[in-house]
Amino acid sequence: MESFLFARIGEKKIAINIQQIHFVIRNNGIVKIPEMPDWMEGVVTFRDRVITVVNNQKKLGVKNDKTEKKRIVLCEVKSGVFIGLNIDEYIGIKKVDEKDLNKLTIKLNNEIIAIIDLKSLLTEEEIELAEKI
Repeated sequence: MESFLFARIGEKKIAINIQQIHFVIRNNGIVKIPEMPDWMEGVVTFRDRVITVVNNQKKLGVKNDKTEKKRIVLCEVKSGVFIGLNIDEYIGIKKVDEKDLNKLTIKLNNEIIAIIDLKSLLTEEEIELAEKI
């Protein structure tokens, strides 16, 4: 059995393997940076670090909704380099049986949920740019 964080972005439910997650923080505002690439939503600060938040529309094809209780899931993609994924709703952490799991999806209560691999969300070039911010 593997454990996954389940969340919602817009109308879409997603799952993230908890081994990829370092922190889930409150979204107290994403700061836009002038002339940033379109894959980047902006940045947040956490424990004296500036963390790049990915643009869900560009990277996942899903728009965030307008709810206020948002969270950001943080993942270390390279030693000392974190990215954030802006989620609309934290659903919870659940263990998933191997029979309901494949590389890209999870079958849970007759629903197919996409697994997001945070470590492969950005290219090497994008990670290098995030590292410089």
